[in-house]
Amino acid sequence: MLPPWFKFFKLLLIALSKLPSTGRRAVYRGVKLDLREHYKRDTHIVWRGFSSCTTAADVLRAEEFFGKTGTRTLFAIECDTGREIRKHSFYPNEEEILLLPGRELQVVALLDMGHQVTMIQLKETVPQFPNIVAITASSPSATISKTNTTATPKAAASSSSVVPKSAPQPKPPVKQVKVSYRRKNITDADIQRIIKEAIIRHQCSGLDLHDNEITHDGAAMLGKALRNNMVRKLFI
Repeated sequence: MLPPWFKFFKLLLIALSKLPSTGRRAVYRGVKLDLREHYKRDTHIVWRGFSSCTTAADVLRAEEFFGKTGTRTLFAIECDTGREIRKHSFYPNEEEILLLPGRELQVVALLDMGHQVTMIQLKETVPQFPNIVAITASSPSATISKTNTTATPKAAASSSSVVPKSAPQPKPPVKQVKVSYRRKNITDADIQRIIKEAIIRHQCSGLDLHDNEITHDGAAMLGKALRNNMVRKLFI
């Protein structure tokens, strides 16, 4: 059985396939965490999430993106399949590039830049077996086979005796419950508590986790918990 969100995920990938690709270029992403232990030189990793990046490194000076103090990790990613979303972004002046999930990246180098900053250089590679099958919005073939449309009396009689199906009964409206943890300094260690409070206890239909410190591991735990529940909107 497919997860209930699979069709929405497919529609999102189709929509993104319509946007222009970056081609081979360097993009940057800043995280306010020390992630060195998760990246070893010359290893290959699979990027799991939709990640906002930028081609202009100076954008990361802003405190909400990377800042100038504290423990931080700067990703310098040489990608081929990023999508330009500047015209569709809330921040049109920040040269925003969306890094798609399922991309395989090679860890090229790790560099301690001082001041609690680590730079991790990654390069997109072509996996032997795709992690996500490429989805495009190609239209079905226009070729239509010619068939004899002349109905026989027997077929006409059988078709006229078909009883139309009754319309399905409308489903009762779902109670909308929104829970927000925006800017609450949520980390991966808090995810299980969030799942119990918001998803299980309150059965929320909307969950806002914007502006926190959740990594790909935390997002993976959320994704597993969202397979069978009432959540329809998730903001990370």
